[in-house]
Amino acid sequence: MGLFSKLFVFSFFVINMALHAAESSPNTPLPEDMSRSWIADGRLTEDAYSLLTAIRADSSILCSKERYSLERIDELLQKSSLSENIEIGLNTLLNRAFSLYVSDRRKGCLDPHRIYAGQIHIDERVKRAVAEGESVLLRRLEDALRRYERVEADGGWKSVPQISGLLKRGESSSVVRSIRERLFQSGDLNDSDFSNTLFDGSVEEAVKLFQRRHSLKSDGIVGPKTLAAMNTPIGQKISLIKLNIERLRWLTGGSEDFIVANIPEFTLTLYRGGSPSLKMKTVVGRKERPTPMISDLISYAVLNPYWRAPETIVREDILPKLKAGRFDYLEEIGITVGRGVDGNDSVDMRGIDWSRYDGADIPFIFMQKPGPRNYLGFVKFMFPNDLDIYIHDTPESRIFKYEERTMSSGCIRVQKPVELFHALFADEESGRWSYKEIVKEIMRNREREVGLAKPMPVYILYMTAYADEMGRVRFLPDIYGYDRMMRSYIDNFTGAPEHAKTAFFK
Repeated sequence: MGLFSKLFVFSFFVINMALHAAESSPNTPLPEDMSRSWIADGRLTEDAYSLLTAIRADSSILCSKERYSLERIDELLQKSSLSENIEIGLNTLLNRAFSLYVSDRRKGCLDPHRIYAGQIHIDERVKRAVAEGESVLLRRLEDALRRYERVEADGGWKSVPQISGLLKRGESSSVVRSIRERLFQSGDLNDSDFSNTLFDGSVEEAVKLFQRRHSLKSDGIVGPKTLAAMNTPIGQKISLIKLNIERLRWLTGGSEDFIVANIPEFTLTLYRGGSPSLKMKTVVGRKERPTPMISDLISYAVLNPYWRAPETIVREDILPKLKAGRFDYLEEIGITVGRGVDGNDSVDMRGIDWSRYDGADIPFIFMQKPGPRNYLGFVKFMFPNDLDIYIHDTPESRIFKYEERTMSSGCIRVQKPVELFHALFADEESGRWSYKEIVKEIMRNREREVGLAKPMPVYILYMTAYADEMGRVRFLPDIYGYDRMMRSYIDNFTGAPEHAKTAFFK
């Protein structure tokens, strides 16, 4: 077994040992029943050496290794003999390093709420409810990180010379040799004949794959954008992968069955047994109303839901229409006005002087009845959270034809809501929902809440770098600037102890 394989196994060993202990703050002492003896007969145990080796070799940890007090541990190990006091101190340091390393592997080393205040929701029930270990998304990206680091250690990607104009299939150029080698290094091309100067079909297909992985137009033609992506230093890609690994550690757990919506990819995927079983397009929040990152549990769905307008939509969308007297339009789409918490005490919107209100002091509830024009469509999937975000259908199916789909007010709109409902509820003991039963219930046009016997982990992620089932890394645009925010935080990582400062760019 190679070094990285041993370290990978050991990392799961330490994580599993401290699974429950790590729920507490990593800066507090380990519970008495979790304290370990790392010294036997005056010498470090094999586990102690494995722990120290794993920590030193683990480049996926975003923060500085100084946080583990490795230098102090080395100083104590240099003593010619370990007195009882030194053994106690050394054992304490090793236990703290163990606890902190486990926490960093499971939950990341940075505080997500300081970086993304108001734009992240993490329900700790998810970590407790799912299986031990790392998510398949995290494991794949960690594997990719090791591959990229091996390429970097070997000197990085070969630079492709600048060209004037475009290179495409059927053309010959000495630059094609460099393109072949570059694409071979990144796994996009299988042919290792770098002497061939012909831009043939295999090179064209490799270029298309490279372009898809980098969110470029997949036309198989090498132009300025494709060339720039090829010549991006591998160190920048490694830094981006590490950012995404950290975010995955905040949000994901070890369940093999889960839903993931990747914001910058505009997709939602249902995983069963660690493999994708259903994938669809999504619409996410507009840049001024970005979709937050969320880790939670889907506990129920609603067929034929009522839509209750949130404060921002009342203020920015509905109130201007009321002030303009567009009552017919609001009534046509099923908007009703009511008082009280549930909005049941209905009032006539035409008999109210709306010019008196600015949006912050409106004493009314705005709701939309179930129906084909309901903003939530026919289905919504609920994981109650303080950001009021959920996944739902939409009556505007045309919007899925666009490439960039930042069009919602923050919630996730899905392309195949009925298919997702069926996939989640088909085998539920409460109903065993067939497609026929789902459509039949929708046709009744009455709101119905359907509980999920075993809540499903749902992760709304911001993965600008992820590894697919083939291990290929896909890079996506930073549509909300969340990467930029994280890098800015890292660059200005103040107010933390010196040992906790990041080593992101070291």
